Amino acid sequence: MPIPDVNQPVLLSGEEGDFASRVEDINETALTLARPFGLPLDTELDDGLPFEVRWTAPEGLYALPVRVTERAIDGKIRIWHAEAVGAAHLVNRRSHVRVSVSLPMTIEYAGETIKAILLDVSEAALRCQLGRALPAERSGREAASDGEIPATVRFSLSDEDFELDGTLFRSTPTRSAVELVITLPDDDRTATALRRAVFAEQIRARQLSR
Repeated sequence: MPIPDVNQPVLLSGEEGDFASRVEDINETALTLARPFGLPLDTELDDGLPFEVRWTAPEGLYALPVRVTERAIDGKIRIWHAEAVGAAHLVNRRSHVRVSVSLPMTIEYAGETIKAILLDVSEAALRCQLGRALPAERSGREAASDGEIPATVRFSLSDEDFELDGTLFRSTPTRSAVELVITLPDDDRTATALRRAVFAEQIRARQLSR
């Protein structure tokens, strides 16, 4: 049965709402979860109301139905022991989970380092905004042999630093800025790292909005 990793951020989703959590321990049939911070005491979730644990994996976004069977305190952390009440299933298969942000980033393009604002990102591509147009002139050495225009991007997401060799897909001028869409490498290692960071950022954003 697919299960998340220890220390992996997860989303607890059910009738009480969506809450950020983390996997503290695992065994064959149960998960030990950090009880969501800010959740009122003695909710129906504490009393065994089923909910889903959601996490990312190379195949996509998984969900596992569970219920709390025991509550405990480990040091200063309130924890839940939750047993599976059904099989894990793919909520989506390698669909590109995207998160909206507003973060500084840089782009290496046409021999220049350009500052930009990251607007949204998925494992497949990112969208960003520049305060000026891209350099118009390119030498033959700067273009890839297949005609694609390379752009190296650097940004941080969910406390993880990324430096990725992407490809400029689209440049759209607006009234006061320029928006770029840059496609990202599709190797499994990069995709998995980005998917985890995007999912963790989604969880953080949900917590801040509560």
